Amino acid sequence: MEETRKPARKPRAAAAPKPAARKAAATGKAPARKPVGTPVRPAVTQPSAAEREEMVRTAAYYRAERRGFAPGYEWEDWLAAEAEVSGLAGPRPAPKPRKAPARKPRAG
Repeated sequence: MEETRKPARKPRAAAAPKPAARKAAATGKAPARKPVGTPVRPAVTQPSAAEREEMVRTAAYYRAERRGFAPGYEWEDWLAAEAEVSGLAGPRPAPKPRKAPARKPRAG
């Protein structure tokens, strides 16, 4: 029976630890991990000025529609829509600084 038995396997060499595990081993701390089930948030980009205005325009239209398009509340609808879009898309980006016009030196 001894002849049909498979030879014993040699133990495998341990895989090289990952960089975070090596760092943790060096400092004596466990690597920080996110809890299971934590949603991964995609990178959020700011909408362009045209996209932002279109979002405000659409939100203002739906606000006016909800109140039956009664006249006299257009500004309130627009400002509330801007506040809503700012809450969703972040604050309005700062305008780019304008270059000062070049002046010709005075003859003198």
